[in-house]
Amino acid sequence: MQRQSLAIFAFSCVLAGFASAQTANPGTPLPPPHAEGGQAAAAAAAEKSITNTSTVPMDTAVISLEGGCQPIGDLAPARDCVSDVTRAQFEKLTNALQPGMGADAKRGFANNYGRLLVYADAARALNLETNPDVQQIMQFVSNQVLAEALKRHYAEQYAHPTDQQIQDYYNQNSGKYVEATLQRIIVPHNPGGADKPAPSDADQKAGAEKIRQRWVADEDPGKLQQAAYESAGVTAAGSPNVTLGVRQPGSLPKDQESVFQLKTGEISQIYSDPAAYYIYKVMSTRVIPPSEVKDTISKTLQQRLLQDKLEEIGKSATPVLNNEYFGAAPAPSAMATPAGRAAPNSSPSASNPPK
Repeated sequence: MQRQSLAIFAFSCVLAGFASAQTANPGTPLPPPHAEGGQAAAAAAAEKSITNTSTVPMDTAVISLEGGCQPIGDLAPARDCVSDVTRAQFEKLTNALQPGMGADAKRGFANNYGRLLVYADAARALNLETNPDVQQIMQFVSNQVLAEALKRHYAEQYAHPTDQQIQDYYNQNSGKYVEATLQRIIVPHNPGGADKPAPSDADQKAGAEKIRQRWVADEDPGKLQQAAYESAGVTAAGSPNVTLGVRQPGSLPKDQESVFQLKTGEISQIYSDPAAYYIYKVMSTRVIPPSEVKDTISKTLQQRLLQDKLEEIGKSATPVLNNEYFGAAPAPSAMATPAGRAAPNSSPSASNPPK
């Protein structure tokens, strides 16, 4: 993932350079990346199926700048200008940016990189690399690349959690690794009507409790669901389906997660939200063994270890701005949402645990 970030950054630099060139000289627009003409694209597609990169020697040019290293008007070519890029040079670059880059991505990057070299050579011919502003920008970009390289370094370091780390995580989060086959009865709230006011909350909850008690007495849940709908004035086509199937912690609303603590055959308490009451029955339960979730736990640990390390580094120093120079920090907006509180009309999302 971090190598991908570096690749994206490199592509951005290439494209940004072309955008600047187009702005400076709109009379000679550059073709967009990958736009090589219909015939060239068709030829590339035909060639793709028969191309075998392993047959190309490492010292053979894979990007040739025809007309490169020649005077441009009164501008002499740079002393170290580039006229071609060998396979070894190109693969060293792409492997550093994004190992395993696909053939189409390589072709697109090679087109852009070749054009970039032309502009870079012209800049070196003008000795722009010694320009103080350019050097400052290069230093800034260098710091950006180093920051990305740091992330990549630790991403690779934490890419393979040990079996003991995986087992420890599993033990510490054992409650996540259960699954239950559930049935559920929904008792909608009765909104009432023009000729019949809605029952009180207490009466509606009492009605839901009666449904629950009938379920405890082993009445058919499908018939109980139908009765709940009829009581609320809900018309359902066909027989109501009360089967939820296999569920895991994180797949139900947070306030209904205690369902997973029930044993097989048990019926839950009544849960409620603004729309309805909910009653569950656990038909069966199973503990998911570590072998089934090892890969996902490994990915979770990779992300957690990396995040913890980056936070540790990030908190090791705190930028403090000179208010005399920058001015006082702006006051928080009155419209800002208080920390830790959901914004109005937002829907809480339950993230599934590793599986």
